Amino acid sequence: MASLNPFVGTLGGQKAAHMLRRATFGPQIQEIQLFSTLTAAAAFQLLITPQIAPALPIDYLSGTDWVSPNVKDPNRNSDTLSKFTSAWWMDSMRLSGGNLTDRMVWFYHTHFPLIISRVENEPQLSLDYLRLLRFYALGNYKDLARAICIDNAMLIHLDGKLNVKGNPQENFGREFLELFTVGKGDQVGPDDYTNFTEVDVKALTKVLTGWSTDTSYQTIDPITNIPTGKVKGNGTMSSQHDVSDKLFSAAFNNTTIQTANVIGGNTTVQSVNDELDDAIDMIFASPHTAKNICRRIYREFVYFDITPEIETNIITPLAATLEQNNFDITSVLQVLFTSEHFYDLDSAPTDDNNVGAIIKSPVDLIIGTIRLFELDIPDKTTDLEDHYDMYRKLVQQLDQQGLDFFEPYDVAGYDAYFQVPHFQRYWISSNYLANRYKFSELLINGFDNSAGTSLLKLDFLQFVEDKCTDPGNSVLLMQELVEWMIPIQLSTQRFDYFKDVILLGQLPAANWTAEWLTYVNTNNDAIVRAQLDNLALAMMQSPEYQLY
Repeated sequence: MASLNPFVGTLGGQKAAHMLRRATFGPQIQEIQLFSTLTAAAAFQLLITPQIAPALPIDYLSGTDWVSPNVKDPNRNSDTLSKFTSAWWMDSMRLSGGNLTDRMVWFYHTHFPLIISRVENEPQLSLDYLRLLRFYALGNYKDLARAICIDNAMLIHLDGKLNVKGNPQENFGREFLELFTVGKGDQVGPDDYTNFTEVDVKALTKVLTGWSTDTSYQTIDPITNIPTGKVKGNGTMSSQHDVSDKLFSAAFNNTTIQTANVIGGNTTVQSVNDELDDAIDMIFASPHTAKNICRRIYREFVYFDITPEIETNIITPLAATLEQNNFDITSVLQVLFTSEHFYDLDSAPTDDNNVGAIIKSPVDLIIGTIRLFELDIPDKTTDLEDHYDMYRKLVQQLDQQGLDFFEPYDVAGYDAYFQVPHFQRYWISSNYLANRYKFSELLINGFDNSAGTSLLKLDFLQFVEDKCTDPGNSVLLMQELVEWMIPIQLSTQRFDYFKDVILLGQLPAANWTAEWLTYVNTNNDAIVRAQLDNLALAMMQSPEYQLY
């Protein structure tokens, strides 16, 4: 039976690798080795170690970032800066280590999605959006949801800046209820979606009237120190906020939010902020909000299928934990990542297996592979143009595998994170799968720049020589590679296939040992390199490697 009872005992290699695959962008071997000696509780504390935010990206034309008071170089196109922003974000993922912060930034991006091309005319906005997600990555979800309402990028992306009294624009209010907080639920009547109604969309839209972007970047959130939008008006009084009563439905206990300090049809900037606070408090008082976010967390970190048993035994108690901790997201993550359920220890070995059950997103596949093999990207301090060029190539690889990075298809985000019933199966089509397999070939052959200089290349022989205990022992070699690369316990038949057919080529194990010794003694790597490259390709192109 699904259970959130805590897992007691040290993790060991396989469970440590599972935790790191789900909580980070893929483990490096030393991280697996470290976490394997810890309990789940101790490992989780390492995962939430506070991180220093990465330095802002630099444009090599100007030699500076483009965050106020800096400005973009007049010769630099804004869409190019968007590409630099994407590169900077992917590099943060690559360098994130055994920490949960960057994984949560990605999770929140899939939950509060932003289409970067919609805001690239103001290239700082996408950076501020990412900085906001990072600030709250392991913090308070309720505070993040409020901050998103007046984030400059989101005010453009979901048309919030167009929402004024007398001419309501419902896009953000609708998505805030349906996607970000209470969730839609089943439609039970005309304009009634169980958890909210069309009445609530209209009332919330009124609460949200009168905000605009501040591209002078002078309106600063005192908590995050990140620029925000501003209330339209003279700085003290609003000019476009709807001051009529906001009447909500029975879904929110028929709450009425009233505007204070109305003078001549307008109100103070403070009153507009107070109304937003009242609306946030009302929405987060709904029991549906905590459950909705916990379902999203479950689908991100455990499995996409939420059965009635999971709803009762996992989602409901997680939601209670979230509410009891005033929506501190770490409280839920701690319970989940230290539970028996997370490690498949609450059911029979053949039932409800979560380990190795999620298809890797293209981000997980590409960044995770680069991290596992500790591959170097051109250094951004000494070779910034090639650094950006390599990430441009990786963004192309993501696109070819079905993920248009930082450019989700619509306002709901990427299909694999929300579309019922397929969810992460959207990552696999015949074309996407072929490009996943092609990526491993490209990695071994190497990515070059236009001048033919190598930018990224996997030397699997060097990896084996550096990391494996005894590369000449084919059994031990395969055991270590399987633990590092494959999320599940392989059957004997499958293990022997990789060892005997791929690595050994159906020859005796003693033959491989002799070939390895020849390489060690002569430095002639022709034979062992070819065999190891074949093994690397076979393992990376296996169905098992596509899972985590």
